[in-house]
Order: sequence, then C-alpha cells, then structure tokens
Amino acid sequence: MKRFPALIALLLLAALTGTESALAAQARQRLILFIAHADVPPYYIDEPGQPGKGILPDILRAITESLDMTFTVRRLPDKRGWDMLRKGDVDVYASAREWVLEPDRFLWTEPFMVNEDVFLYLADSTLAFHHPLDLYGKRVAGIKGFVYPALESHFGPGRIERIDAPSPDALLQLLILNRADAILINRTEIEWMFHNRKDLNPDLFRMDPNPVDLAWFRFIFPRNRDWEPVIEQFNDRIREMRENGALERILDHYR
Repeated sequence: MKRFPALIALLLLAALTGTESALAAQARQRLILFIAHADVPPYYIDEPGQPGKGILPDILRAITESLDMTFTVRRLPDKRGWDMLRKGDVDVYASAREWVLEPDRFLWTEPFMVNEDVFLYLADSTLAFHHPLDLYGKRVAGIKGFVYPALESHFGPGRIERIDAPSPDALLQLLILNRADAILINRTEIEWMFHNRKDLNPDLFRMDPNPVDLAWFRFIFPRNRDWEPVIEQFNDRIREMRENGALERILDHYR
C-alpha cells in the first residue's frame, strides 16, 4: 500500500511533463521573427499595415508553411532585439555569421542566400576594383556603422578615404554630386531600387562586376531553447528549396 502514493506521484509527473511538452510543441508552431531594420528593401519591406514583406520573410514563410508553422514579425531596436534573441524572448532572425560578434552564442541554419557588397561608380568613371589598392587615394562612401571586412585595414590617411552616409539614397547623392569617387552598396538592394524607383536613372551609374565581399544569410535561433530539431527541419527544407528552384524563384521576384 505504501507504493501507491509514489506511483500516483509518478503518474502525475508524467502527465504534467506530457502537458508541458504538448504546450511547448504547440507554442513552437508560432515563431516570432525579429526585424532590426524594417526599412531595408528588398530584404524587409516596410508597408503600413503589411508587416512581413520582403525576401527574408518570404523565404521564412516558404519554410515554415511546409513545416506546419507560422510566424509573426516584431520590429525592435537592434540592441534590444539581439538581447531578446539571446534570451529566447524572440525566436528567429536572419543575418550572416561574418557580421555577428561571437556567432557561436547562437544556433545557425545552413546558408540560403548570398549577400554581395559591390562598388558603384558614375557611368563615365574609369575606376575598376580588383584589389583594395585600386581605390587608394580615392573617396569611398559606405553606410555609417557598417563594417566592410575586406576593406577595413585599407581605410585611412594615404589609403582609401572613407565617407559615411546614413542610407543608400544618401550614398547615391554623394556620387551624383561628385563628393565620392565610389560607393559601397548591396547588390540586391541597389538592383531592387533601380527596378522599382522611378526617381532613379540606372543609366547614370555603373556597377563593378567584382564583389568587394561575400557573406551568406542564415536563420539564427537562440541556444539552450531546444531549437536543434527545428533547425534540422529548416536545413532539410533549405536544401530541398535550393534543389527544386523554389529559393531562386523567390529571389527572382525581387530582381
């Protein structure tokens, strides 16, 4: 008879554990995507009343729908968003390992999209990029606060003069006004701008065919929150989308 209380306790514990697991599994079906910079088209497109537009949400949507998951978008200041991701208060973000300090603090999926930084010149410029030495003595503008790993050691007096600007539009103005000899721009972003902005004339510019730097986008999850099985599912789906052309079709939509 003395065994009954212990048996009942074990049964109750199993029931509670099963309930918690079921609740966790149910919650896991709804991810929270944190967006640090909602105004970076075409990666994230900020349309009033229509959050979750752009390449990265579209890729995440294609993955989650195939896994019976959904996601909501939460815009957060950069520092706060990263802190919440680390703590597990939001679930997922998209970035490149090369851009993150101590990337092993997080879990990463396989890469799914390449990011290219390129030089853009005025159409009549004779500049060409093969090595950073090609830009020595020139004025190069980039986004304020951005790090360009391939060029960082080449900025400075007697080398490449760096000019900071707050946005791609400001970069283009520096070039048009001849206040910069070249600007550093994201290839996907500028191609989208040229195709979708009637106020921009692509014929005024020339894009260097050689990328300054390459990095690969991945989805990031917090550690110590049991996301490993979900990441494996994401990786399977990313490989499948790469093989069947689904990834390329999403990218083509924004080119």
